[in-house]
Amino acid sequence: MKSPIRESKRMSAILLSIIFLVCASATVDAQTRAVEGTIFQMGQQRITIPAPDGFEEASSQFKSIKDRFTVTEATGNEVLAVHLPKSDCDKLRSGVAIDLNFYTKISVRESVRASDLSPPQFARLISEFRGASSKIMDINSPETKTNLARMNRNLSELNQQEVKIDLSQPVNLGEFDTRPNIYSVMLLVNLKSKTADGDVVKVIVGSLSYVRVKQRLIYVYTYREYKSTNDIEVLRDFTKQWIGQILAAN
Repeated sequence: MKSPIRESKRMSAILLSIIFLVCASATVDAQTRAVEGTIFQMGQQRITIPAPDGFEEASSQFKSIKDRFTVTEATGNEVLAVHLPKSDCDKLRSGVAIDLNFYTKISVRESVRASDLSPPQFARLISEFRGASSKIMDINSPETKTNLARMNRNLSELNQQEVKIDLSQPVNLGEFDTRPNIYSVMLLVNLKSKTADGDVVKVIVGSLSYVRVKQRLIYVYTYREYKSTNDIEVLRDFTKQWIGQILAAN
């Protein structure tokens, strides 16, 4: 199999997925209500992704949600699921636009979606991330600038108007979950979105978790608008609990 390690350029794109807020509000285009858990075929393995408590899988229900997360995903990755609070989904079904202030995403690397990941390979992946973290998290690196330009271009095409996203240098809040088969890191970033409709300025706390499930690697992202230090604690506890539910479901 192609090794998922030693890919620092790809990691910079994954990092950008941690801190990249889908700024434009979502509009209604409901299709079908999602079930509590979604099953994905990954080679010979069937991976179950349960919705977090109080959330629904939204990308299967709302085309606007699926489109926005697809165009902002790292190149070579596939978005499997996006979860929003049930209250946000209810608003969308009622035709009310929402701001994305608390949400999740599950992604996989397409090239290794069907490949086994051994415990030593998982350990090497984490070791490489730790060793290259300062470079990966450099907002001024050529790789990050290229990925940000691609995301701005894709969002501009999707919105049919120019979108300009500016990000501050992310603050690394550190690792917070290193149980077997899990590696989670959290970041804090200032974000500014500029469109013809006006400017949006937010502070976002986001997490990336590498999770090994049934010998497969999935990327688990969680995001929350930051208003106080309590939001960091809320997102940390939410992420740990949900990852525990994902592992228990498999």
